[in-house]
Amino acid sequence: MRNKQFLALPESPTSFEELIDENGYFVDKSEFIKTVFTDSAKVLLFTRPRRFGKTLLMTMFESFLKINPEKPFDTSFQQKYFQGTKILEDKEFCSKFMGHYPVIDITLKDVDGNNFEEAYKMFADIVFNVSKRHSYLLNSNKLDESDKVILRQLTDINYLEDINNSQRVKNSLKNLATFLYKEYGRQPILLIDEYDVPLAKASYHDLDDKRRHKNEPDYESTFHKRMVTLMSGFLGVLKNNIGNESPISKTVITGCLKVAKNSIFTGVNNLNVNTVISTDMDLTGIIGFTKDETYKFLEDYEMDDYATDVKNNYDGYKFCDKEMFCPWDVVNFIKENYKNKLNGHVELIKANNYWANSTSSPALYEYLGFLTDNDNQKMQDLVDGKSISFNLNESMNYDTLSEHNSDDFWSLLLHTGYLTLDWEKSDDEELSKDHSTNKNVFARIPNLEILDCFDSNIKARFSNVVKKDNLALNIANALLEGNFDFVQDKLGSLLRSFVSVRDTATKAPHENYYHGFLNGIFTNCKDNLGKYRSNYEEGDGYADITFNNLGGTKACVIEIKVCKEKESRAKKANEAIEQILEKHYADTIFEDENITCVNAIGIAFSGKNCFISCKKIK
Repeated sequence: MRNKQFLALPESPTSFEELIDENGYFVDKSEFIKTVFTDSAKVLLFTRPRRFGKTLLMTMFESFLKINPEKPFDTSFQQKYFQGTKILEDKEFCSKFMGHYPVIDITLKDVDGNNFEEAYKMFADIVFNVSKRHSYLLNSNKLDESDKVILRQLTDINYLEDINNSQRVKNSLKNLATFLYKEYGRQPILLIDEYDVPLAKASYHDLDDKRRHKNEPDYESTFHKRMVTLMSGFLGVLKNNIGNESPISKTVITGCLKVAKNSIFTGVNNLNVNTVISTDMDLTGIIGFTKDETYKFLEDYEMDDYATDVKNNYDGYKFCDKEMFCPWDVVNFIKENYKNKLNGHVELIKANNYWANSTSSPALYEYLGFLTDNDNQKMQDLVDGKSISFNLNESMNYDTLSEHNSDDFWSLLLHTGYLTLDWEKSDDEELSKDHSTNKNVFARIPNLEILDCFDSNIKARFSNVVKKDNLALNIANALLEGNFDFVQDKLGSLLRSFVSVRDTATKAPHENYYHGFLNGIFTNCKDNLGKYRSNYEEGDGYADITFNNLGGTKACVIEIKVCKEKESRAKKANEAIEQILEKHYADTIFEDENITCVNAIGIAFSGKNCFISCKKIK
């Protein structure tokens, strides 16, 4: 075992070529090159969650197909980089496609800015970089002078960044494709990675902008609208894309969502969309690691005895007939732990949450607080391991986020990897409906890692809300003053708006759930309280929560009870006060001569409701 040579696991390789250059571990997806590029559709759109390997796939396509400008149709480059892969076994296909196509490859994942002008410059920079890769065409004798004038503009960063020249940016793909067609006598292939990022970022900035101008009823945020206009023009090369009239042979696009056709795909014909709910078995394993690929990966690094841990934490996704793992998680788990296994430090091996630090979740933040009681119950069902049903909007627009439609919320979570389709409960007839038609589906949280993400995101949002206007401190002060009507009102509102996730793995008692809920509130004002204690040994037991005011003159003792559906919350709250007295939870507090007021607080919880009883005991 000690003599075994392990392939490298590079830090976030940006491309297929980089992975091979670094002698990295490669899960061979090359057979899908044939599947994709012999598909009859002129435009293929793949939507998958982030960190599933879309970019690596697209760079593999580019490396296999791209023509060598210095030696057209020479394939020595591909023979080197694809050595030992499955695709090289198909000699007939390779003879027609490998190294035979001019390729325009572009990624839009970095397009962002605080306003449209900033985002436009980033967009222009990307166009400049892709154009620069084809600047050798300036020496071509097949392009006329007017073509070269345009190409010089496309390789002039200052020209492109001037928003007055945005029309050149919009036409850039069409221009480049035409120039390459003239040079090589064949229509180029277009690869666009993370196409929807500019739209998503623009939408979230619009939402922030609207909040800042909420007192201006006539104010209109235009970031997303202007980005749609830019993107529609940019993708205009895809319109009327049938036959030899199009300058593009084939287009492959990746993203998280299929945005509505009336947004940026108007006029695009012969579009084939493959999503997380598609039933095309030929393509389901193209993005992500299958079960077999994952277990082979673990075996190759002698980590196969941790297959159960990997499955519980990173599996659970189901794309059609395939059980899928998130590649980002699997790679990082092995990279972090295989040397510990090799060196005998098995106690250090741990399945960490890699997803939480690598993806943002603006959808969760944007919708929490707008969800209905029914939505909150669905959230609770999810964290309890159940499936929920909703109308999946498979072709939505980012600009509708501001409407806070519940179905859009659940749809976003499904497309972005926070949920996965429950294929057994979802009806086949619903799934077969046209992409433009909403489908009633069932979905669930895929694994423990994502369950933890729900917990973290919900708690973060909850924390922000209770910090606002010192709500946490106001609740604490109200308990110290005995103003339980105020507390009951505020706690009830928070209970209806947020879900505190209990540990379903350990089947923790419901009382622990509500205890955590209260701790989550008081955590945000501990610096303004004195002697805050939770589950503190006191008297003849353990007091749930105790704290003083900063002056040390007032204190309260809180006991939590949980009611069954038909039980009286008021009765349970009074029983909680009796327990505080009978078990002497306040005896140590009584001994403090500085404390002149002590309130015993009984809080009875039932679902999304609570009842508070208060008794001054000193």
